[in-house]
This record gives sequence, C-alpha cells and structure tokens, in this order.
Amino acid sequence: MHRFKAQGISSRHLSKPKWVNPKDRITQWNIVRGDKVAIIAGKDKDTIGEIKSVNRDTNTVVVEGKKLAKKHVPKQPGAPEGIMRKEMPIHYSNVMLLHPDTQIPTRIERRQVEKTLDDGRVVKRWTRFAQGTDVEIPKPSQKYNDRSGDEKFSTTPEDTIKQTFQGVSLDVPPLPEGLIKELRNPYKRRTNVSA
Repeated sequence: MHRFKAQGISSRHLSKPKWVNPKDRITQWNIVRGDKVAIIAGKDKDTIGEIKSVNRDTNTVVVEGKKLAKKHVPKQPGAPEGIMRKEMPIHYSNVMLLHPDTQIPTRIERRQVEKTLDDGRVVKRWTRFAQGTDVEIPKPSQKYNDRSGDEKFSTTPEDTIKQTFQGVSLDVPPLPEGLIKELRNPYKRRTNVSA
C-alpha cells in the first residue's frame, strides 16, 4: 500500500498484487495478449474472451469484459453514480486457448519448427500446436496505435522554419503598470541600501 501512496495513487483504485514465489512463476507462457481464450473456472466459467494483458510476475491474465468487480470511486463523468466496473486478474491455469478451427478449448504443446524468412534465411522458432494434432495456433498480430488521424493536427515542416517570435524591447514592462503595483506586497520590508 505504501508503494502506491508514494506514487500519489490511492490504494482504493489499485489493489496490491499478490506475491508469487519466483520458483512458482511460469517460465514458458503459451498465452499472449490478443489471444482468444475460454475461461474454465470461476464466475465466468464457459465463456470466451480476448486477453487484454498478461502479468508474468503473478501468473495472471486479464480477459476483456470478464470477472468484473465493482469499485466505489468518487463521482466522475465515467462513473456518475460512483461505481465503476473493473476487470480483475484471472489465474493462468483458469484459461485455455481455443482450437483455431473448432473454437473448442484445447491443450497446447510447443514444437520447434523451421521457418523460411522473406530474405531466404531458415530459422528455428517455437510455435504453438493443439495437443496431439498438427494444427498450429498462430500468435495474434500486434495492434499498433495508428496516428494517421493526428497528422492533420501536427505542424508542417514549412511552418517550423518560419520565425514567429518578434523581439520585445525591455523599455516597456510586459504587464500594465497598475497590475504590477497591485502584485507588489505593500507590507514587504524594504531594506535601505545606502552608498
């Protein structure tokens, strides 16, 4: 809890993650962000969802829209009644990958396969297969944030070269004289400097 307070975050919004002994952490993960999985235990049992995030330190995954919990927060535009729903982590063992053809939960086995790249090189890669078959389960393509919509708001190269700052003479104060007098503290002690 003190870690969150040091960062200026309330511990009500971020719960303390459960500590997992390093020897109990899973070393070979078959599930990555973007995979379609079936939940096989818990309150959302027998439902399908997409992996939103993976936490390898606590052996948990967050499935989009599943295992929702109510969080009481101050009233805000996103939660006008003061209750927000948040996805909670699910243990790695409670989800299974789906078979790409039948969409049925299946066990996974990893095999090393030789693949030929575009430039002709042959490399060995670990890939996921449905157990007991030769059906490969491809990893989802990474989703990148397209900034194509923001380009119309960016500055053009011609505009960056133009000089827009005009020099200001220091003879005239930058603010009106009355405002400067108002901002001065009349009760401030003035020291008399005598020569």
